[in-house]
Amino acid sequence: MLLAGDQSTLRAWVRLALAQTELRVAGEAAGAEETARLATELEPGVLLLETTGLELLGELRARGVSVPVVLISSTPERGFNENAREAGAQGTVLATGSVARLVAALRAVLRGEPSFDPDHPRRPAGKSALTRREQDVLRLVGRGATNREIAHELEIGHQTVKTLLARSCVKLGVSRRGDAFAAARGLGLLLP
Repeated sequence: MLLAGDQSTLRAWVRLALAQTELRVAGEAAGAEETARLATELEPGVLLLETTGLELLGELRARGVSVPVVLISSTPERGFNENAREAGAQGTVLATGSVARLVAALRAVLRGEPSFDPDHPRRPAGKSALTRREQDVLRLVGRGATNREIAHELEIGHQTVKTLLARSCVKLGVSRRGDAFAAARGLGLLLP
């Protein structure tokens, strides 16, 4: 298994959780370049990717990396399973859940079965609704703001802006921020 993400605490928890199982962490990576390189070199059975990895997952798939992916998140989020599935993940798991659930999800994906955490509430049927924060980010994109300007305006981190844009792109079925703004505006999803 390849473990990718920026949170050292989460990586340490995963290593401890897997210590008593047959599952092993073959490598750890941060960022698209290193993750793509290690995924190719190590040929892991599964890639465990932090929630902020939705954008990274898109980059990896665009580079032809086809390793099965499980996204790990710290809190339940409405529509997260659907977003992960649309981005090309094979599963999700909550870090706040039990070690048994983490292990079960990884084993399922290694067997070729999808495993999406049931604690993530489903998004409304037939909708790819944007969260209020995603709408805020896209409105600022429409005004021509950079990611740094958006982060400053909304008082959130730069990485959070990237994550929100990636999620919006997945929900709207586009690959670029400008296209996400145009699609959201065209669908009437940017509420005042």
